[in-house]
Amino acid sequence: MVRCGSCGRTLNALAALYPRFPDDATSALRPTGMPPMLQPHVEQEDIIPPAPTRPEPEREEPDHDRSGPVLHLNLEPDPPPAWHRIVWPLAGILLLAVLALQLFGPERWRVDPAMLGFGPSGPVIDAEAVRLVSRDMHPHPSITDAWVISAVLENRARAAIAWPTIELRLYDSSQQVVARRRLMPDDYLDEEADPESGFQPGLLLPVVLEVSVSGSRPAGFSMSFHD
Repeated sequence: MVRCGSCGRTLNALAALYPRFPDDATSALRPTGMPPMLQPHVEQEDIIPPAPTRPEPEREEPDHDRSGPVLHLNLEPDPPPAWHRIVWPLAGILLLAVLALQLFGPERWRVDPAMLGFGPSGPVIDAEAVRLVSRDMHPHPSITDAWVISAVLENRARAAIAWPTIELRLYDSSQQVVARRRLMPDDYLDEEADPESGFQPGLLLPVVLEVSVSGSRPAGFSMSFHD
């Protein structure tokens, strides 16, 4: 007596037992009543030939002369190759080292995500990379209470950055702020400049501004850069 592992139904195994490999004209044995417990084992020995003593290959070409199909089961997985145990740990250590370098290493060793196709497509703003190389302020030659401010900016980064926002402050002789204004890229770039190209590395950008201040006379200025 056997129990189906799917539906749990109890069956008589001898009802589906054949004296030889079945075909369309063969009918199964039909025992009556409850068979003895040892009868299935005896019938099985009469039908299934004993296993050969010599080992058979795991795979062989199909033999159409045999009385029935032969199923070879190899339930144990093949061991992984020896190089798997060496390459994968080394690859994991290398990836961890690259990640640590990108997070905590020097900037010159870091990989720009834009080079790999990640991150924003345009230049990234880096206000700390902009340096004020030279500066000058003098009265306007033709306008009263106006001054001409000229400065040269440099991009110290290794890659192009977006044009920064310039915060201009004017001071009087006592170092008090008399005027302040934020200049967007459109306020200080030339009309022919391409705002999408970004501030190229090593580029010297001259900026000339004409400002008019009422009240206190400015004696100096400062520029700070923001994103």
